[in-house]
Amino acid sequence: MAVLSLDIGTTKICALVFDEYTGTVIETREAGNVFLAPPHPWNRQQDPEEIFRILDGIISDLKKKYKTFRAIGISCQMHGILYLNGAGRAVSPLYTWQDQSAALPYSGGESYASYLAAFSPGRVAPGFGLATCFYHLKTNGIPSGAKKLCTIGDYIAMRLCRSSLPLTHITNAAGLGFFDLRGACFDMGSLERAGFDLSLLPDLSAGARVFGETPDGIPVCVAVGDNQASFLGAVRDLKESVAVNIGTGSQISLVSSDPARAGVFKGRALEVPALEVRPYFDDLFLVVGASLCGGRAYAILETFFRDVLSMAGFVSGAASLSDGSLYPAMNELALAGADSGGQILVDTLFAGSREDPSRRGSIGNISEDNFTPANLVAGFLNGIAAELYALYEPVREKAHKKITGSGNAIRKNEALRRILSEKFNMPLELAPHEEEAACGAALFALACTGAFKNVSEARYQAR
Repeated sequence: MAVLSLDIGTTKICALVFDEYTGTVIETREAGNVFLAPPHPWNRQQDPEEIFRILDGIISDLKKKYKTFRAIGISCQMHGILYLNGAGRAVSPLYTWQDQSAALPYSGGESYASYLAAFSPGRVAPGFGLATCFYHLKTNGIPSGAKKLCTIGDYIAMRLCRSSLPLTHITNAAGLGFFDLRGACFDMGSLERAGFDLSLLPDLSAGARVFGETPDGIPVCVAVGDNQASFLGAVRDLKESVAVNIGTGSQISLVSSDPARAGVFKGRALEVPALEVRPYFDDLFLVVGASLCGGRAYAILETFFRDVLSMAGFVSGAASLSDGSLYPAMNELALAGADSGGQILVDTLFAGSREDPSRRGSIGNISEDNFTPANLVAGFLNGIAAELYALYEPVREKAHKKITGSGNAIRKNEALRRILSEKFNMPLELAPHEEEAACGAALFALACTGAFKNVSEARYQAR
């Protein structure tokens, strides 16, 4: 029997049909996910009702073809929140992980997020759902009638099951902030001291659990974070592999049975601020380093080249380009630039970092000889890889023998794969499926519905 799996990304919504017996993807459907026109420059918002409408249409179409499914699994973009009324319907946009409301000045020159850091035992950064919520609390921005907050994955599960109350899996809850990793719950004492309305918080789930059923009886599983789902769908050897995913943002992830052994905890405080420890499955943890501007840095460069074409009179520049995209041409240039000397040095912090949103990128080491499009493209790719390696270096282990790469930025760019392998000094292998997060959500759904005794056992079903 097949599992229907949904992944709600920042730029793309994906649904795939996963064969539980062969571990293969039978069919994939995709749709774009777009941002709403921002009321303020610092906002990055999406429409939860439009996301549900898109997914509901895809599900209805796939049901006609496959009749029914063993279960529906869901993974979703992390950190973001939306508000619900008492009937479980959205009364706000989805405030995504890119929303910078909490980076605005609040008290004594501190931002809302940095002010909260004094109350939280862990990291609180702009874009974290509870930092965004705190901004709303202090600016009267919580919508009238709001009773609960939740993630977009929780909301889709609720709508599919016609439920009025959200249930948030700890893989998503940890991304909201103020999460007690050891207790697998929100740190209620710290939240109360910071002045939060605790009634807004959703109930949590720590295990592989079915949330409810659709009206026609299909089990819908609790939604999980896309970082953990991607790791589950991509990595087979937990001890030897470091997962590198490059999408809109980028992450390095590695598994740990004890975060203290990974060298990132000192008591309850993070010893390496740029890293997060997140709940994984089966009592394991992920150590994660995240960049805000991974694949987006490459997109910035593509837009720059488009502007140059426009300046030269080629308005779209698309007549001779495959799919109207400059990426294939850039990838070819990168192969030449990656091997050239006198490298252009690019710092890709164009959107800042979680710790310091005000930081900006730079382009340096430019000479009259090396300032070419090929070297510029290669410099951007080297910058993306260097930022990820800097996150990995504090927690590198001798047991790590390979990189498992995922995300279209890696799959479609041979030069980037070569650069990552050289930077990390490890061979790079691609994840078995292109839609790693949706595949991981499918495996999680198989564990939820009893096809496997736990998530770790389900992992070996992926082909």
